[in-house]
Amino acid sequence: MGFFDWLFGTPKPATPNVQSILPDIAKNEIMNGRLPHINPDKLFLKRGEICHYADKAMLEVTKTKKTINSRHVGHSVPGLLKGNRWNMGRTVSSIDEAVEVNEYKGILYITNKRIVFNSKGMGFDKQFQYLSAFNPYANGIELQYGATIYRLFVPDGNVVYRVIQMLQ
Repeated sequence: MGFFDWLFGTPKPATPNVQSILPDIAKNEIMNGRLPHINPDKLFLKRGEICHYADKAMLEVTKTKKTINSRHVGHSVPGLLKGNRWNMGRTVSSIDEAVEVNEYKGILYITNKRIVFNSKGMGFDKQFQYLSAFNPYANGIELQYGATIYRLFVPDGNVVYRVIQMLQ
């Protein structure tokens, strides 16, 4: 940490930039209020399931690690009787928290029944009906399933927002 970092604070990392593989025709259909039918090559669809969105995405997972550092400070003196010792001291403990952010690249699929993130590191397959809430951004979206929040960076968050809106 340098002097200027201490003086001005550490700069916040830029949000990741994700390149799109969604065809412009499909994007225009979504923005005009119609859901396109996309034939995904790496996703197995269930009976009656139609894929409406398939594009690159990046999942951001934040973990907080707690470490407890303890140190015993004290001394020992001889007692009054033979074999006895008086021990005096205390234990000093400190708790450090470190935030670790991991990013996993993959492909986000949205069908009429589920939302699937296909990735080598960490993927998920969630039923659309169990989606509790979603929060769109210009370059991403947060999906909440119960107490779990998935933060996804996509090329255009408005397109994903429109697809989820039309599927509700």
